[in-house]
Amino acid sequence: MKRILKILIPLVIIGAIVYQFRSTLLPRLLPFIDNIRNNFSAIFLKSDPCTEPLQYTLGIFDTEFNISQKYFLSALLDAEMIWEKPFGKELFTYKENSDDDDNLKINLVYDYRQDATSKLASLGIVFEENRASYDALKIKFKELEAEFATVKNNYDTRLQSFNAKQNAYEEQVKYWNARGGAPRREYEKLQAEKSELDQEISELKTLQTKINGIINKINTVVVILNRLANILNLSVETYNTIGASRGESFTEGVYSSDGSSREIDIYEFSSREKLVRVLAHELGHALGLDHVDDAKAIMYRLNYDNSEILTKADLDALKARCGIK
Repeated sequence: MKRILKILIPLVIIGAIVYQFRSTLLPRLLPFIDNIRNNFSAIFLKSDPCTEPLQYTLGIFDTEFNISQKYFLSALLDAEMIWEKPFGKELFTYKENSDDDDNLKINLVYDYRQDATSKLASLGIVFEENRASYDALKIKFKELEAEFATVKNNYDTRLQSFNAKQNAYEEQVKYWNARGGAPRREYEKLQAEKSELDQEISELKTLQTKINGIINKINTVVVILNRLANILNLSVETYNTIGASRGESFTEGVYSSDGSSREIDIYEFSSREKLVRVLAHELGHALGLDHVDDAKAIMYRLNYDNSEILTKADLDALKARCGIK
């Protein structure tokens, strides 16, 4: 706090003086003001990647992705080089087993996003980021939706019939229990009804498992459909999952900073190329870069392209960030 006050007080004084004598003093004071500003930024931003490499370490590493840390670190190195090679400077450095809060933590988090990508492959469905894949998946969705409606209607009809039979059976059991027990003939009839009910329960459970399987497939296709619609910027309806509410766009990775710590969470990738690009994108945010409008750029808002080369928009953003003309 004392260090901050030592910087703030001179700034206030200088500001008052500059306002009074701005026409003559301002040109001479600008270098001094820049020096104070840089010191002030260093306190709150901790380290400036434009002047020294940003250290990062691995945080959460979910093994459900079925990749090794070596594989992941190799992709990270390639993502680093996307920024460092054309810039001609080391911007990032990996630090193993570090608990330093100043370090950027990179997490590999397995959730429904990667699960959807993996399941789609297991269904034998190969998709690319184009309109043809979107249209093919939409047809698959309609087929699954129709299958779900048929099986669900069958299940509901049988469940309603089962409930009626079960209620009638329970009323009969209650009736004879109130009279001290059923005659042998009635008892055997009730036992036969119970066996039929048990068989019906087993078949209903099988149907329920089938329904759950269809729902799983539908939700998988929905996640990818909405993702493709987002990537391709299509003006189409948003599909809803069954039995789950996502309420979010498909996000492969997220960079976050709360002022005291910085993290990158990686949620999904369909190939090593996509992993490298999403890592490079989030590393760009860690450098302090915002999104750019070039759809082929690393810093475009969507992981749209497969190129691992910075565009002019990327380089211009980095140069502006580091004050390079």
